[in-house]
Amino acid sequence: MAEEGNAGTVGWLLQVIERKGRLLRVTQDRAGAGPGLLAFTFDVGTVRVGMSGGSLTAEARPVGEGEAAINVDEDDPWWTVLGNPLTKAQEHEGGILLQFREEADSPKIVWLVPGDGALSVRVVA
Repeated sequence: MAEEGNAGTVGWLLQVIERKGRLLRVTQDRAGAGPGLLAFTFDVGTVRVGMSGGSLTAEARPVGEGEAAINVDEDDPWWTVLGNPLTKAQEHEGGILLQFREEADSPKIVWLVPGDGALSVRVVA
């Protein structure tokens, strides 16, 4: 079941955090300027993040189900966080900040921002 809006998307990601999910794979549905959908496969399930009406949407699936077509594991920033736990997810300036690794373990923070028909992925730290 898909949830619209950043709060719904954060809700799915918070469930991953509660279950101490580690990132296994990242796939997207479009090559080029930016993905229209990103699928984050954790050891506890897959969260698909897309866009609708200028805001983020998300849905959860069993592990590996709902992955998108193009594997982007080796792209920046995803290769730097594979195997690491998602530790924070929060709304930020129209998008969502994702933190991988705990504060004491050199965290990596990625900002997902809705754009014109595509998601923008920005590295914050």
